[in-house]
Formats: sequence, C-alpha cells, structure tokens
Amino acid sequence: MRDASSRPCKARLLLVAALLCGTSEAAAQPSQVLPWRLDYAPGPDAPKNCPDKSYIKAALATKLKGHDPFTDDAPRSISVKLVLTPQRIEAHIEARDENGKVVANHVTQAESWRCDQLADRTVFYLRDIIDPLTIPPAAPAPSSSSATPAPSAASSAVPPPAPSTPARVEPLQPAADPSAPKAAARSAGLPQLAIYANMGAAWWSTPKTALSLAAGIEARWKWLSVGVEGQYDHAWALPTKLDVEAERAGLAALACGRHELLPPRIFARACVFSDVALLSLDVRKVKRINEEDDLVIDVGARLGAEFRLARFLGLQLQGDIAYVARHRELVVDGEELWRSPRLTGAVRVGLVVPFDIR
Repeated sequence: MRDASSRPCKARLLLVAALLCGTSEAAAQPSQVLPWRLDYAPGPDAPKNCPDKSYIKAALATKLKGHDPFTDDAPRSISVKLVLTPQRIEAHIEARDENGKVVANHVTQAESWRCDQLADRTVFYLRDIIDPLTIPPAAPAPSSSSATPAPSAASSAVPPPAPSTPARVEPLQPAADPSAPKAAARSAGLPQLAIYANMGAAWWSTPKTALSLAAGIEARWKWLSVGVEGQYDHAWALPTKLDVEAERAGLAALACGRHELLPPRIFARACVFSDVALLSLDVRKVKRINEEDDLVIDVGARLGAEFRLARFLGLQLQGDIAYVARHRELVVDGEELWRSPRLTGAVRVGLVVPFDIR
C-alpha cells in the first residue's frame, strides 16, 4: 500500500521539476528582438501636409499592436527620405543592420498632393522590414514549455520574405546594390517635359484683331522652365476694296519662372520671350516698301497661370505683351493700309500635358 501511494507523489514531483526547468530556459531567451533607429527626413521642399516622425512611429505602432520598435541608440537603422519631383513625391527607404550593411531598400511614391497616402505606403514597407511576426506578445504564454524561442540577433537582421502585397503598392524589393537609392535620387533631378497648345486673340500684330494659335514644348524644373513655341495669327476682312486677309507666323524662345500659389494644383508663371515672324497679306496687288519688311522681330513678357486638372493634364491661361523691334508698313492700291504699332498683345487659353523623363 505504501508503494502504491508513493507513485502519484513521485509523478507530481517530476512534473513540477519539468515546469521549473522549462521556465528557466524560457527566461534565458531574449524577451524582444533588437530595436531599430528611425532616421526620417521630410526635407525642406516637402509639402506642409507631410506627416512628421512622430506620426510615422505612431502609425507603425498601431499596426504592431502597440509595440514601438524604435529607439534612438539602436544598432540597426532605417532611413526614410522624401524627394519631391514636379509631378509626385517619393519616399526612399533604406535599412541597415548593426554592421552598416544595407539589408533592404525601396522607393515608393504618391501624387505630390497625397503626402498622407505616401505615409501609409511608407508604414507598410517599414512593417515588412521590421517583421512583426518576431515580436513577442504583450502577455506571456500560459505554458512556457510550448513557447517558441525568439530568434537570435544575427538572424533578426535579415529581412523575411515579403508577404502578399496589396494592390495599391508595389512589392518590397531586396537590396542588390547599395547605390540603387542614389540612382533614383539622380533621376529626380531630370527636368519634366510639357507639351501645350493654346488658342485666343491677338491685337495689333496684324491690321485687325486676329485669331491667335500657339503650340510649344518646354523643359521644366521646380522653379524654372525653358522652351520653344510656334505662333500663328490670322485676321480676316481688312477694311479695303480688295478681299484681303493678313497672317503672321513665327517662332519664339521662352524662359519662365514658376511659383506654386496653391500647391500642387495652381501655379503662376512669368516669362520673357523673343520671336521672329513673317507678316504677309493674302492679295495679289500689294505694294510693299521693300521685301525685308516681311520680317518682324518682337521682344516681350508673359504672365499666366496653370491649373492642374489631373496628373497628366492641366489648363493654361496666359497673356502676352511685346515690343516690336522691327515693324511693318503695308500699302495696298497705292495707299498706306496699316503701320504696325510698337506694342502688341495677346490672350490665350489651352491645355498642357506634362510628363516625366525616365
């Protein structure tokens, strides 16, 4: 009877010893993966609605169920740099391990007025790099014998495979070359091209108010643009006995300054230009003073505005005033029909299509 009663006691003692041993082994494991240091730089040109560092940390902690993976003295670092281009804003994300080696990098982007969307995409990639699956739960497991040991610090520095990516963003790309973010930054310095076509009215460039057409192409930087433009003015029903039509066709070179009034939707433009044009009358019996008078040279200024309707479409409004450095005198049927004034003007409205150089 004594032997039978001692067996349950021995079993209980063995179970208690096993539990104590498992608890000591679990306590020997690290309670948390190594933290990261976050270097976040919105940049001086970033829109005012871009979130700050505290917003990024709070949004990521929400996705990690309250865990904040960042400390100021962590050996591993993640840098997030915002780069503003004429059409969009980009986040350049780079992660380095405790040895300074790049372990992940990515460039995500959003339209220039959607900095909030860019922040959400940035948080998505930060969560991928940090790997929330290795973060222990807030409360300890009821049974330490079934707990899975946390990975070592060396293995936690290697980013895990990217999970399935939502349709709104691109998948995280592993870092193959540390110079990749630098190449992306260089491409952001390239100008943006824009093609436009406008229509309106011109005064004093021909004997009567004329229909004015203009089309051109320009290279744009953030504050400056340069381009070339073709112009054509046509006037009907001149006050003569003959059926006379006047036209002016020329080519202009422009240099413009750009300023954001309501970024990134409305821009103001101020330009200087010079053009060379041919002015002619569509009539057989025209007596000109000399053949060289067909050539007209203007120097002028332009004020305008651009309203962004969509990413690749905008509305332009512009007004010109020009000084006629070389003017014309037209004689029809022996009498002077028209003498060009020293100043001309035009107002046009049209569409512009900007696109990036890749």
